This record gives sequence, C-alpha cells and structure tokens, in this order.
Amino acid sequence: AFDVIGDIVLSAASQQYGGFRVSCVDQLLDKYAEASYVMFYERYRSLGLSDERAQEEAMKDIVNDFEQGFQGWEYKFNSVSSSRGDYPFITMTAGTGTSRFAKMATITMLNVRRKGQGKKDHKKPVLFPKLVFLYDENLHGPGKELEDVFEAGIECSSRTMYPDWLSLTGEG
Repeated sequence: AFDVIGDIVLSAASQQYGGFRVSCVDQLLDKYAEASYVMFYERYRSLGLSDERAQEEAMKDIVNDFEQGFQGWEYKFNSVSSSRGDYPFITMTAGTGTSRFAKMATITMLNVRRKGQGKKDHKKPVLFPKLVFLYDENLHGPGKELEDVFEAGIECSSRTMYPDWLSLTGEG
C-alpha cells in the first residue's frame, strides 16, 4: 500500500502546480494493515506459535511495516523531484481514525517525523509530506478515545514544529 500510494502521489503531484493532499491517511491505510495482520497472524499460527504469541509477532510486523512505509514516503517525497525540477508539495492529514490500526498509523507517522531522517546523531525532520493533524474535541484530549494519538501529536509538535493542526470542531 505504501509503495502504490507513494507512486500515485508522486505521479499526480508532479503533473500539477500547487499542492497535493492525501486525506485521512490513517483511515486509508487501516484496511491494508488489517489484511496484513491477518496474513502475518496466520503465518505465525501455521509455524506452531500460540495464539497470543502469533498476535504479538503479527503486531510487531505491522508496526515495522508502518515505520518502513512512512520512512519510505519521507525519503521519496524529499528526494524525487517533479517533471518541473522541483519537489511536489504533498500534505497528509490524519488523526481521526479510531480503529487500532488507524491509531497506530497516525502515532507511527508522527514518531517517524519526530525522530527525523539522516545519519545517527545527525537526524533532522524532513519537510515533506507536510503533516496536518485533524483535531476533534470529541475524540482528542484527556480521557477521550484518541488521547494517545493526541499525545503523540503534541510530542511531535514540541520537537519538530510538525504537524500543523486543523480543528474540526469548536467555534471559529
């Protein structure tokens, strides 16, 4: 999913002027992560692992896929120029997915951005894709369903000045 989305985004973004947005990337990746989880889980069960251990290993594989996928996007979007010779302005929005894999996608995306890219001890956050956290006061904050996602956004913002925040609720 990451490779296909990355290729489509680069192709589409390089064919136009202005920016290109992938909305609710957390929800977009959710169904692919779920399918991968089932595949990983079944593989570990077929190897004779217990149900609990198979679930644990499958989740580790999903986290790894997310980390590698988001890092791949960062490398791709910051190193492959468009047909005009510039780097396409790409924005990803996330933060409102409530399933386990949508939450994991947003948190992992923010953690990858927070940790930066480059050589050890010289890592820097990259510019693209621009990250926009979709804040909903009914979902985020203390005691809310997506408190952990909100906290990951706050931690990322405190270290990298990303993501940008877009409030979906409230006045003004």
